[in-house]
Amino acid sequence: MAILAIGASFKSAATDLLERLAVPAGEQDGALERLRASPAIGEVLLLSTCNRTEVYVAPKGSVHAASHAVDHFFAARAGLSVAETCGFLRVRHGAEAVTHLCAVACGLDSMATGEEHIVAQLRAALRTARAAGVVGGVLGGALDTAFRASRRARTETGIGRAAPSLLDAGLELGRATLGGLHGRRAVLVGSGTIGTLAARALRSEGLAEIRIAGRGTANAARLADEVGGSVVPPGALAEALAGCDLLVSSTGAPQHVITADVLRAARRAVGNRPLFALDLAMPRDIDPACRDVDGVTLVDLDVLGGSLAGRGEVSELDAAWRVVAEEAAAFAARDRAMSAAPLISALRVRASELVGAELTRLHTRLPTLGDRERTETETAMHRVAQKLLHRPTVRIRELSAAADGEVYVDALYRVFGIPKENEDEVSRS
Repeated sequence: MAILAIGASFKSAATDLLERLAVPAGEQDGALERLRASPAIGEVLLLSTCNRTEVYVAPKGSVHAASHAVDHFFAARAGLSVAETCGFLRVRHGAEAVTHLCAVACGLDSMATGEEHIVAQLRAALRTARAAGVVGGVLGGALDTAFRASRRARTETGIGRAAPSLLDAGLELGRATLGGLHGRRAVLVGSGTIGTLAARALRSEGLAEIRIAGRGTANAARLADEVGGSVVPPGALAEALAGCDLLVSSTGAPQHVITADVLRAARRAVGNRPLFALDLAMPRDIDPACRDVDGVTLVDLDVLGGSLAGRGEVSELDAAWRVVAEEAAAFAARDRAMSAAPLISALRVRASELVGAELTRLHTRLPTLGDRERTETETAMHRVAQKLLHRPTVRIRELSAAADGEVYVDALYRVFGIPKENEDEVSRS
C-alpha cells in the first residue's frame, strides 16, 4: 500500500512551529504545485487546520524519494534544515497512514475529541486537490474510506455527541471569566466557517451587541444580518476593540491581525476593563503578547488544548477506534486484492506469448495444415491456457486479500520470474 502521511500536529509540535508550517487557503494551490513537481510524487493532498498541517502522498516510484520531497517542503516552510524537522514531523506509511487518516476524519486525533468540523476541512482539502489535478484513485480511495469511517463512528458510537468543540470550550471559559455572556458586547474578527459558527453561538447567548469585522465586507454583512449584528467598517477595528467585552478571532491570515500595541491602546481608553479574547486561528490572529495587556484574558489553542485534555468517554472512544480499525483493514484488503491485478495480467500475457510461440513453431513444422485446422488448433491451445490459469488466478485474488497476502503475491512474482518494481519502506519514530 503506497500511501504516505507526513506532518505535524498539536501532539508533536509547539504552536510556534505549527504557525510556521500552516498553509493559508490562498497559498495552498502553490504548495500543491510545488509538491507535485517532484518526480517521486504521483498524488498529493494537503490538510492544514488549527490542529495540524499534514501532507498525504501516493508515491510514484521510490517511497524514500517521495518522503524526502515532503521533508524538504516542510523544512522550507519552517525555515529549518531537513534534519531539524525530524524532531516534530511524523511519518506514517501504508496501513498506518490510512488508519491515521480515518482517525483524523473521526475527530479522534483532534484537540477537541470527536469534533465534526474536521470532516468539512478534509472535504475542502480534497476539492482543492482535485481542482489542481493532483489527486486520483489512490488517495481518493483512502479518503472515501476515511469519510465512511467518520459516518460510521458518528452514527454507531457516541463520539462527539457530548464532546465540546474548540469554540464550545472557548465560550465556556469566556462565561467563567466574565461571569456570563448575557448582555455583553462582542467583536468577531473573521466571517468564514468558524466565524459563522461563533456568531450563531453568540446569538444564542443573548449578547447586547455583536460586531463583525472581516476581510470580505460582503460576507461580514451577510453574517451580521443573519445574527442581528453590525459590521465593523474598514479601519475601525481599534475602535471596536475598545467597546467590547468579548473578542473572538479566526481569520486564517498569515500574520497577527491584532497586535499588543493596538489592543493596549484600545483597552486603555476604557479603563482596562475586563476583556476575554478567544483566538481560534492557526496561525494565531492575536499576538500572544496581548496576555500582558491589563484586563485582557487571552485564550488560544494552547490554552484550549489543556482545558480539553482527557475529555471523552473511554467506552465511546474505544468503539470509535474499532470502527477506524475495521475500515482501515477493509481498505487494506481491497488494496492487497488490487495489488494482484498486475500479476494476473502479466501471467495472462506470458501464457498468450507462450501459446503464440508454440503455434508459430507448430505451423512451421506442419506447413500443410489448412486454415480450418490452424484455427481449431489456435482455439484449443488458448482455451487450455485459459483453463489452466483460471483456478490459479481465483486463488491469487483470494490469497492476496488476506492479511499476509503480500507475501503470497511476492512469492508468485518470483516463482513465475515476473519483474516487480520494488517499493522501499519508510519509518521514523
